[in-house]
Amino acid sequence: MPEVIGVSSWIIAGWVWGDWRNWRKYESTILFMILLDTLYYYVSQDHRLWTLEPQAPFRTEFAALLGEFIVFASAVLMFLGRFPKGLKQGLLWTLLWIAIFSANEALLLVTGTFSYSNGWTLFDSIVFCFLMFPVLRLHHVKPLAAYALSIPACILYIYYYNISIH
Repeated sequence: MPEVIGVSSWIIAGWVWGDWRNWRKYESTILFMILLDTLYYYVSQDHRLWTLEPQAPFRTEFAALLGEFIVFASAVLMFLGRFPKGLKQGLLWTLLWIAIFSANEALLLVTGTFSYSNGWTLFDSIVFCFLMFPVLRLHHVKPLAAYALSIPACILYIYYYNISIH
């Protein structure tokens, strides 16, 4: 049930504060985020760092992932759709979203819908958010640069956490 409440909350927030009128402007960044998350689940299937723990009524990881994709779409529509002009405001907005995602993940841990393994911690997730949100913004304005930055970052994470690729 925590997943239903969580995903529903993100849907409502995304509906209220997301830039749905211009969703096509953000579609490629939403798909970029979903692609990287899906690749994580595929590449790390035998060595997960974090895992969704499906709760009723989502009894499978696939169903939980679909909920995660809805959360990502809502988050991108809010994060990019309301991204302020100006360096200082943009930095503060990004820090706010890092805090939102970090608090959300801490709540997921408390409710048992998320778990860590193989040395990953909430601190690692917070550090990851410091990479993820600027890269999402970069992807929105310069997609190829975001891919160019993401590839070495993924390789670094694979190497650092000793994730074997079959």
